[in-house]
Amino acid sequence: DETGGFQVFIPLRYQHDFVDMKDGKVRNKLQARTQMATGAEALKTFAVSRLLFDNVPHVKVFWVMHGVQTAQLALQHGADDMDGSVVEYKITHDADNYGTPNKLTREDLLDLIRDAGFRPMERNTRYEIIREYDGPDPARREAPQPMRV
Repeated sequence: DETGGFQVFIPLRYQHDFVDMKDGKVRNKLQARTQMATGAEALKTFAVSRLLFDNVPHVKVFWVMHGVQTAQLALQHGADDMDGSVVEYKITHDADNYGTPNKLTREDLLDLIRDAGFRPMERNTRYEIIREYDGPDPARREAPQPMRV
């Protein structure tokens, strides 16, 4: 509150131990009795973060850590920024074990935001708008289709 020093809060999902399907070995061995947060728990974290961090202007959802569907829902639960560059994210993809794609194109990311009901905007690191894109297609609300990934 005093300095205005924080621009964004990014809740990241804990990546727990998992068994590598290729060789059967346990990877990322941290704690024996931990579990990754469910999608519902992640959405609660976004909603509570938005309420508690009233002095932080932005809450970002990192689709790579939360999955595309949870990332879309996070926009409805307090997140105002969706991030994750459009290159491969193999480590997180392999660790999460719940179907996160290991890459998205720019158009995929724009479609995710539109399908969630928002107008995508490109911004710089200071959250200054660089480019505005077309918003959601009103016709999609009449005949919704699953997103292509």
